[in-house]
Amino acid sequence: MTTNTEPKLKEELEKGLSKTSNDAPAKGPKITISIGKDIEFISETKPDKKPSEGQTIVAYTAKEKGDPFSITLNDLMATLDTSIADLLPSGLKDKSIKFKNLMVIYRKEQKTSKGEWLFVLDLDIATKIQLKSLPVVGGLISDEVGKEELVPSLRLVVASKAFSIKEIRVLNDKIPNKPDKKEEKLIPPMPVPKEKGTDESEAKLSVRKGFSFSGQLGLPDAAKILSLSISPEQAEEEKEVLAPGGEKETVTNSNLAVWFDIDKTFGPFSLKQIGFQYEEKANNPEIGIVIDAALKIAGLTLACDDLGVGIALENLNPSFKISGIGIEYKNSIIEISGALLRKQDTEYEEYLGLASLKFDLAGKSFGVSAIGAYAYYDGKPSLFLYAVLNLTIVVDPSFIITGFALGFGYNRYLKVPSIDKLLKFPLVAEAVEPTDSKFSDDNELITKKLSQMDKYMPISIGSGFVAIGLKFTCFKMLDCFALLTVAIGEDFEINLLGIAKMKIPTPAKDSKNTSCIANMTMLLRARFSLSEGVISIEGQLASDCYLLSPDCRLTGGFALCLWVSGPHASDFVITLGGYHPLFKKPAHYPTVPRLGFQWKVGDCLSLKGEMYFALCSHAIMAGGRLEANFKLGTLWANFVAEAHFLISWKPYYYEILVQIRIQAGFGILGPVTLGVQLHLWGPEFAGTATFWIIFVKVTMEFGDQSSRLPEPIDWESFQSSFLPPAKSTAQGSSTAADVCSVVVNQGVTKQLSPATTKEVAFVVNPKELELVVNSAIPSKQALYDKKSLGIGEAKTNFGIRSMGVTKEQLDTSYNIKIKRQEKVGSGSVTVDKDEFQFIPITQDVPTALWGDAKVKLTKVKGKDSERILLPEANDQQFVENVLSGFRIVPRIQEDDCSTNIIDVEKLQQDTTRISDVYAWQQMTAFSGVSAENEARTTAIKNNIVSANTQNNRKNLLQSLGFNPDNDVQLTESVANSFVIAPQVKA
Repeated sequence: MTTNTEPKLKEELEKGLSKTSNDAPAKGPKITISIGKDIEFISETKPDKKPSEGQTIVAYTAKEKGDPFSITLNDLMATLDTSIADLLPSGLKDKSIKFKNLMVIYRKEQKTSKGEWLFVLDLDIATKIQLKSLPVVGGLISDEVGKEELVPSLRLVVASKAFSIKEIRVLNDKIPNKPDKKEEKLIPPMPVPKEKGTDESEAKLSVRKGFSFSGQLGLPDAAKILSLSISPEQAEEEKEVLAPGGEKETVTNSNLAVWFDIDKTFGPFSLKQIGFQYEEKANNPEIGIVIDAALKIAGLTLACDDLGVGIALENLNPSFKISGIGIEYKNSIIEISGALLRKQDTEYEEYLGLASLKFDLAGKSFGVSAIGAYAYYDGKPSLFLYAVLNLTIVVDPSFIITGFALGFGYNRYLKVPSIDKLLKFPLVAEAVEPTDSKFSDDNELITKKLSQMDKYMPISIGSGFVAIGLKFTCFKMLDCFALLTVAIGEDFEINLLGIAKMKIPTPAKDSKNTSCIANMTMLLRARFSLSEGVISIEGQLASDCYLLSPDCRLTGGFALCLWVSGPHASDFVITLGGYHPLFKKPAHYPTVPRLGFQWKVGDCLSLKGEMYFALCSHAIMAGGRLEANFKLGTLWANFVAEAHFLISWKPYYYEILVQIRIQAGFGILGPVTLGVQLHLWGPEFAGTATFWIIFVKVTMEFGDQSSRLPEPIDWESFQSSFLPPAKSTAQGSSTAADVCSVVVNQGVTKQLSPATTKEVAFVVNPKELELVVNSAIPSKQALYDKKSLGIGEAKTNFGIRSMGVTKEQLDTSYNIKIKRQEKVGSGSVTVDKDEFQFIPITQDVPTALWGDAKVKLTKVKGKDSERILLPEANDQQFVENVLSGFRIVPRIQEDDCSTNIIDVEKLQQDTTRISDVYAWQQMTAFSGVSAENEARTTAIKNNIVSANTQNNRKNLLQSLGFNPDNDVQLTESVANSFVIAPQVKA
């Protein structure tokens, strides 16, 4: 009987069941399926002891010798159940895999029930997998253990449903025995615990629905049943399940892996864990058996991470591998330790390592630690190396150098983290807190540390960095580390990083008493980024800072940032302790913690205080808060005092809000509340005071309540405060504000000195010439010689906020005129606009200066007065995309000469021979004046001043744009300049 790739295998199995005898096993029909090649199954029917319990048919190939089956799983599964292929991982769907034996166990509880089945496919592994074949440690393992097969057999199991241990025992019992060995199964059964357990344990999951790999660990005294589900849906099920051997297993979804604790020792070789994993590598799926092991010999410890074998399913050839290795040696004089990690990416392999060396020499201790990485990516090497040398150099008793750091990266980009993560940055952590040498005791920690290096120093072809650091101590109280880094490639970035630690009093070196009244760690970072156009300096206290008591924790930070280019050009911020509580921090502003403390004084009292100050382009913010909480049994009380300031300038104005609240209670009595709020504004001092006494509210006013809004400033104040200063003339008087500038941005070949010109002058290359004109005052329109210029997409929605000038009232224009002097001493003429291109330059300007004014007419002391409405804390900080100037470049002139169109027919004719095209003429040979030098000199003197020569020379110079009368003066004395006069025509 032959079937195609439709699910007719199931039909044949059903037919075989229908012919099953109710009382004894029987040979079933031979079943042949065709999936590129014919595969023949032998079948046997196995009824249960009680016919009512169910019937089973087993079909198998039992092909122990000969060529294996090379089968595509998609096609094979389609002969049994088309829906099960949905649970096949994408990397296996069209992959042809070699199998030694195939077996399907098909079972029905009743004739009318739905069948359930288990398909077992034994992989044809090309080579035995033995411990002695493992890299690094294989040769050091004894023959008794090394010759043992790590995994004697591997199989792919496909299940129509999830089977319990009890159900697998039933199916195993149906597998036929070998004819010559009645106690041995013809096909190896599915692994289950040898001894039957309780009903509860027998009901535990053994095989999941879908596809899974199964095998058995063959180490002596460490037999483990390995099972790993690889179906996409099943891999996301419960994290912890009972394995087929009855052990707990942990599934990690990153690589689909199952790990088992072994903790066995074979002589010097100790085995900690073994893992069974599946990976899809660039459409080349692989089964891996990995172990974490260590080897200890005479004080030397060798630790291995993810040591094992990978079996590519494409050809089933094992390849031995190792992901990480650590080494440690220690005696009374020297300590050596190191670790190396291999990371496999889809496109490349990377090796990351760290090492440390400590030794005593002549009574002094020295130490070196280093981290590094290497990869070969996209045909180019990529690496970095960073080393720290620990040694003591006494420069002065108050300044002692304790170490140096040096590093570089090639085809690596350096990502310096934010200041709050500075202590975790590898280049800082390696110097401040060097890696512990006990690699064998903390394998996972070292592996994690190595893996994080790529986060900060990723591969980036064309990039690089250098790092130089210095460790030192001041007055034996302040331990410091400074690191300068320069990164190029994706961006040009300079960072200066600093760590300063201090304890008061400083604990003695060998003292067990480490208590102190103050512990401080200050983090510093200065940064310049070319792409972001930012210059910044930040400082922050680390989380371990305290004063007086470890329960009194200190916080705080500061930042100064200036943006000189890019989308945030002209923006700035200075902050100490953060921002106003209602201020919505822009994304590019740094996050700064409050200057403050939190102190738990015993079990009853806690204190908390914080302060802040910030200055940005449109406001100043300052404030603070003090809080105290007391609780003793049912008696409680708290006190809160806070103040917040919002200050603007030009016009100067301030607003202050101060609140104090006291609450107390005892049991069910309370809370009793007393509070006061003080609201002040100025510069004309005024405000309100509000009191709360339980349920009574009283408000008092003082000062001129109508003066709450500031007056606009005049033009003179605005000009002197916000525009560039005026230029002084030679006579001592001053001109108007110098708001416009002209810069030759490109094309300068020479700058003429002031001695040769009255004004600064340049010699420029017209092809590369670029002028940049800018104005400190944004413009709403642009003119060239009073003719309109396009301003592109520049916005015009701005006014002068501090003067109370709205966007409708303000009219600004930018007038450009370019003049050319035709002749020396003559007047200049205006160049035609069409000779240049004018490209608008836009930028963002502070709203505090150029924002649309919001003006309100109010009465102050009985008189009408225009006042400016105050900006809100979260008002837009910048007027975006306003016109500030132009880039001016010569317009590319179109070539007036062009080739006429030629009819194609004229180019399709044959070649025509034309005779006598060239007419040869007889020419007179050159004849010199004389062979004597004196005669030639005389001839030159006479010729250079002849009327004919002078006339020809004048015509030539004029055609080149020169003035012959002023620019070129030639006399007969030129002939005397020759040492040997040249030969001239007679």
